[in-house]
Formats: sequence, C-alpha cells, structure tokens
Amino acid sequence: MIFGENYRVREIELATRLARHTPVFALDHTPALRGLRPTIGEKLRLRVDLLRSPFEVLSEGQVTRFRMPIAAATGPTLNEGAAAINERHLQQALKRFDCDTVYLSTPFFFLPSKRRDYRIHFDVVDNFHDAWPATRVGRARREFHAEVLRRADSVSASSLQLCDYVQRLADRQPVYIPNGVPLAQIAAVDAATVDGIRKRFQLDGKFTVGFIANHTMPFDGMERLVRAFVQARSRRPELALLVVGPGAERAAAFSRGEADGVLVAGAVPPDEVAAWFAACDAGAHPQDVSPLTHDAMAMNPLEFSAAGKPVLSNPLKEFQRLALPNIQFTDDDSVAAWAAALADPSTFAPFDKPALASAIAAFDWERSAETLAGALGIAGEAPAPRPPSKRLLDIVHYERKPLADYHSIEKLFAGIRGAMLAHADVRVARCPEASRGVMPRLRNKRWASLAQGRVNHIVGDVHYLALGLDGDRTVLTVHDCVALRRTTGLRRALLRKLYFEWPVARARIVTTISQATKDELVTVTGCDPEKIRVVPNCVADAFQYSPREFNTERPLVLLIGTLPHKNLNRTVEALTPLQCRLHVVGRLSAVQRAMLAESGLPFENSIDLSGKQMANAYRECDAVGFASLYEGFGMPVIEGQATGRAVVTSNLAPMTEVAGSGACFVNPTSVESIRDGYERVFGDAEYRAGLIANGLHNVERFRPDAVAAMYLDIYREILG
Repeated sequence: MIFGENYRVREIELATRLARHTPVFALDHTPALRGLRPTIGEKLRLRVDLLRSPFEVLSEGQVTRFRMPIAAATGPTLNEGAAAINERHLQQALKRFDCDTVYLSTPFFFLPSKRRDYRIHFDVVDNFHDAWPATRVGRARREFHAEVLRRADSVSASSLQLCDYVQRLADRQPVYIPNGVPLAQIAAVDAATVDGIRKRFQLDGKFTVGFIANHTMPFDGMERLVRAFVQARSRRPELALLVVGPGAERAAAFSRGEADGVLVAGAVPPDEVAAWFAACDAGAHPQDVSPLTHDAMAMNPLEFSAAGKPVLSNPLKEFQRLALPNIQFTDDDSVAAWAAALADPSTFAPFDKPALASAIAAFDWERSAETLAGALGIAGEAPAPRPPSKRLLDIVHYERKPLADYHSIEKLFAGIRGAMLAHADVRVARCPEASRGVMPRLRNKRWASLAQGRVNHIVGDVHYLALGLDGDRTVLTVHDCVALRRTTGLRRALLRKLYFEWPVARARIVTTISQATKDELVTVTGCDPEKIRVVPNCVADAFQYSPREFNTERPLVLLIGTLPHKNLNRTVEALTPLQCRLHVVGRLSAVQRAMLAESGLPFENSIDLSGKQMANAYRECDAVGFASLYEGFGMPVIEGQATGRAVVTSNLAPMTEVAGSGACFVNPTSVESIRDGYERVFGDAEYRAGLIANGLHNVERFRPDAVAAMYLDIYREILG
C-alpha cells in the first residue's frame, strides 16, 4: 500500500499499525514541507524542489519511506496538469512496489483517473482548500478538491466537523476515523520518569499547566498563552507553565522565563512524551480560532485527556461538539480571556473521571487504524460511512472588527452559536478593518462579498455589508437605531441610507431584538413590517440562579454602562441619600469619577470583564440598576433576573417588554422616581422576593436554546 503524502503524526500512527496487515510504503516529503513559507519566492523554490526530487528509497523497515517528484499547483489552470503529473509518478511507484492501494490526505494535488487499476482512499484531515476566499482561484481549488472526493473509492475524515465539510463540499458521506492517542502507552507511563520531571523543574507545590509546542507556527497560540499566563500568575503565584516540544524555546520571547514561571523543556524523546502529560496538572490548547482549527481534530487535548488531566481550550467547534467532561473553554481567543480563565481555580475543577475514561476510549489509535484497515479492504469489515448530517451547513455570521469596550454583540452571538452547534455549522467572518471612514468600509464590503455562504447573517453594527452580499441569502440583525439619535445633518442622512434604509431593503429577512426596535426601524426606513422578525437577545449560560442573603445594612448595587444614555448621573444622584455601595461596570470619564467621589457613595469600577467575571459581579451584588434612557434591548435586565437579583429599570420600551413582571419600573428622567424604586426594593423584602421569582420565570424565554431555535427557523426558511 502506498501511503502519502504528509507523513506526520496521524499518518505515522496509522501507517505503523497498518503495516501489521500489509506492506506499507510511505511517500515522505515532510522535512521539505515543514514550517511556514510566507514569501512568493520561497513558495516557488519549494515547488521546484519537490518537482525535481529524485525517486529514491529513504529507509526500509516496518514502513518503507520513499521520495518521488511531486507537482504542486495553486492556479486553476495548473491544478489538473499537476494532478496528471502526480498520478503518472504514483503509478510508477505502484508498479515498483507491487501495490494496488493508495491512501492520500489533504492537501495533496492528485486527481485519480476515472478508469484505473488501483484503489484510492482519500483521508480529509483539514479543510485547507475550503479556507480559500471566493475568488476564481479559491473556487477552482474547492471544485478540484470536491472532484477528488467524488472519484475516490472510499473517503474518511478525522473529525466530526470535517465529516460535515465533506458532505457539504462533495455530497458524500465519509467514514469517521478520528485522530487519536496511544492509550496503552499513556496508561503505562513510568512513575519514576514522572517524578524525575517534577523534581527537575521543582513542580511540587505548584499548579502546572502543560503546553505542547510541536507546530512552531503562529497559529499554535503560544504567544497568547504565555502572555496570558504571565498576567494570571500575578494573581495566582502558584501557577507554572511547562512548555514541551521542538518549538518550546519561542516562549522566552514572550516572558522572562522562570522569573515569570515559564519553564522550557524543549524537544523530548517520543517514548517519553506520555510522562510529560502525566507530570502536568492540566493542559492548554490555545490554537487560534479559525475555520482550519475549528474543523481539525487537534491531538494535544486528547493526549492530556487520556492522561486524565483537565484542559483549557479556545472555544473550538470540534471539542465543543465532543463535550469531553474535562475540557473547559475560554470566552474567546483574547489574552484577557485566557488570563482570566488561568487565574480562576474553578477552570480546572474536578470532573467525572469515569465518564472521561469511557469517552476517550473512542480515540485510541488502535481503533482508528482498524477502522481504516476495514475501509481500505485489507483487514476486518468495511465500516459504514457516517450517516448524513442534519445540521444546516455553510452559515456565515458577519461581525465587526473587535474594538475595546465594544464586544457585547460578539459575546451574545458566541452564545447563540454554541446553542446552534448541534443543528448548524456557523462560520464567523470578522471584518478586516474597523468601520471608520469611507475606504475601510468599502474594503470591508468587498471582503464580505468573497466570504459568502449559503446563508449570510450580519449580526449587528456593520449593516452596510449587506450591500455587497446576495440579498436573497442575507439576514440582517438591527440592535437599535441609537446612532441616528446621536447625529445630525448630512452625517445623519448618510448614516440613515448606508446603515438602515439600503441594507434593510437589500436583506431578505431583517431581525430586531425587541418590538420597540422594530417599530423604530419601520419608522426610520419605511420597511414593510412583515419583513422584520423580533428575535430577542439571549442570556448566557454563565448567568444562573445564585441565592444570596440581601444586605439590608448597605446593599451593593450593580450599575452596567457609563455612556450618556445609561443615565449614570441621575442614578447616582438618586442613590446618594441611601445607605448603599456601587459597582459600576464600564469605562468612567474624569467627570463621572469626580461626580461619584462627590456623592460620598463607596464605589468600585470594572472594565473589560470576561463572561465569568461579569457573572460573578451579578452574584456578588444585591440589586441591579439599569434606569437607561434608551436601549435596543437591555441585557442587564435579564442577566440580573437569571442570577436571582432584584432589578430596577426604566418604565420605557423595550425594558418593559423584556422584563415582564420581574422588575421595579421607574421614570428614568426623574431622580425622585428612581430613588423611590430603590427604597422600595431595599426596604420591602416581600416585594423584592416577588420581583426575583417573577424574573426567574421570565428569563426562561431568553435562554440560548430558545433564541437559537428562532434563528435556525429563519435559516431554514432561506434555504428552502
């Protein structure tokens, strides 16, 4: 059997085990392909070197490694020519080694002849071709890849996400052969070796997070992890970070080494790797969040899991779908989110170890190799392809470029996507430029046209992207019309056209987060009300009921937001005569700080809180204040209700619409009304308990599953 082309960990593990059944000949250009080659000159040099490679046997043994000329192509006019060259060379290798079976993995340029005298199995290990933009080159590569999948005698995929990708790309069901771990080797780890590692790095008394630095590429997230770890260690001094692998030395560039608790082990012998997993208390998987990493089955989390360790990972779709009990996810892929998670001891809390042991058994390399042997027809029974997925595929969420203090929409839809995961595969397309000025917006519009899916959903704030999308496949979510209230004259007229009238007219379906926003949008744009659906915001799963004894002596009031319409000044004036404390979340201006200091109220201020930190702020307060003058929705209302806190909010829509009967309503323009509301909440325990009970009942309609279902119905409508 010919095995090729990238002879790396997955291929080595599978080939070594398949060699028990049949001779294996591995096409190995791995050294030439390793590492990034960012310049055009280096890429051209690589292609020439591969094509000029001699046909030679590199080593013989259980698996015979060989090399042969390979043609690589990227342009649509060269794909089939390169594939024809590769097939001719491959047929020569088949004759030389007396083989009739070929295993290939992406992204090799090979298109088997429709009439052939050999069997070919195609293994999809990433969505390399699908990651190209919707240019002429990108479309040609995807179609080429799809045709390879259609012509192959059998197809497998290394992750659940990639199984769906094959179905979407080529309408074919692959065999699920996941990446794995050497379970027997990890279970038989030598305790003395583990003790030696811990003594060498003086790990006793430390909580050691392990990171395997094998990729030596920017997407592995090492810089993110190390910088976050240094921040977290200032709050949690017992932390240590142990970096293992050939790329470990790069960690020194992002820290002061052992002075920051970052311990570099470097490359270790393959037969000792299992001991390094065992020597750590937890594992980290900080790979960038991208289509490639979402869909791939990374091995490091599985290896730490096989060693029975908790793992902290970026929120990657594949591991969210697997739902292993020991893997926790950061809020996002920012350094701040990682630092908050590392500093929080609950991140690595105890988990159900028997459940993990049962789940991880499915990822043994032995099992995966036997499944592949059956698929290839060389041993055992042929496995059944994975049943067709019922998930909605190729949905795109368009997001703005992240800015400090402006990420509430992104956090909201991250939660909605999590609830959709079992039902839809949603790809995030994040604007390359901030929406400031004419040219950045034009470039964003052009970029958006190249990132389209079967359904395009603009989730907020970059409405103008609709002008570059196929309107019949586009959903536009409008959160509010506050921008029009802040502008006048020509600027307001342009904003009205570019952000509201034209995008609303272009999109097939428009959603608003409240009836109040829908009514205002109809007034602003003249849109047919039937085109607009009300789909509310959802409350994140982090906000759960947490009973707390009310502090009657000096209650703590949580105030969310510091922009002018959040009405902080009137709220503080109303609370000044009352015996209470304040926790203000949001960036305070110098004037606001002076006003708070003059009030004499004890206060603390927080900014850029993670999801967990925000949920904790709600748990630690006695009441939530949100007497806003204008909102598109009013998230603090339902976040406070979900936590089980009394909420004081405005008697204006949409707050009245959102809160139901679970809030104390006040006139936000009247200091006296605001003060009266707080006095009643502080002093009337029965009234307060009623608000909390009603709020807990009300918030169920805003849970992620309920909101995700509403969006899924809209996507199905567009897909027909």
